[in-house]
Amino acid sequence: MRKLVLLALMLIPAWMVHSQVTADIGLWGGGSGYLGDIRGNTLIPSNFPVLGAYFRYNFHQRTSARLMFLTGNAAGEGTIEGQSWAFDKMVQDLSLQVEINYLKYMLGNKKSSFTSYLTAGVGVMYYNYEPRPDGIAVVNPAHPDAGLGNASSVITPTLPFGMGFKFNVGKKMGVGVEYQMRKLFDDRLDDLDDPLGYVERNDPADPTLVTRRVSFTDQMHNNDWIGFLGIHLTYKIYMGSKPCPAYDSKH
Repeated sequence: MRKLVLLALMLIPAWMVHSQVTADIGLWGGGSGYLGDIRGNTLIPSNFPVLGAYFRYNFHQRTSARLMFLTGNAAGEGTIEGQSWAFDKMVQDLSLQVEINYLKYMLGNKKSSFTSYLTAGVGVMYYNYEPRPDGIAVVNPAHPDAGLGNASSVITPTLPFGMGFKFNVGKKMGVGVEYQMRKLFDDRLDDLDDPLGYVERNDPADPTLVTRRVSFTDQMHNNDWIGFLGIHLTYKIYMGSKPCPAYDSKH
């Protein structure tokens, strides 16, 4: 057993050199698109700017983990129940994603200089919610209190996923373009929180008593989406020892 432990300890430094563990830092810039209760909107980005930064840890040439922060404008304009509605606000997004390359890829490696890739993970998004009673009264005159609540700061979980293409422009620099979507587990991005639902009050003795809340759609289909399209610039940094040039030239 002691010999096996010593052998494992001796192999760890060699494995770290040959695995060429690296990390990247990057800047991201682009725009956003929205899809929710307002008709006439798509996830094609039309709101600018959205800016961000990320740290990416490369396990090997196929798989990485990325911690990413985005901040910028989210907006939508259109109709709901034939009535005009619009919103425009700032959002902040933090996500942790796994990035899987279709081809082997490493910054500075001429034989692995470009690839398409997929991303997916978990995240949170922050934005402000502003209830608009006058607007809801027009959208749903039978139930003017539908979906209203107090003004609040919303922090909602998200499911981020996307795809992109990246390529090297030098020994330590890379450029890429990517599109990402976010499934929000909240319906207040557009300031419309279940606007066609209503509160049922059917107790003659107490008309203010809330008997039940009726939702227009179920939870899975009553939340907002946001999409991000952008360009990113990446710079490579090494984690631990710098890999051997001779090894890099053979692979």
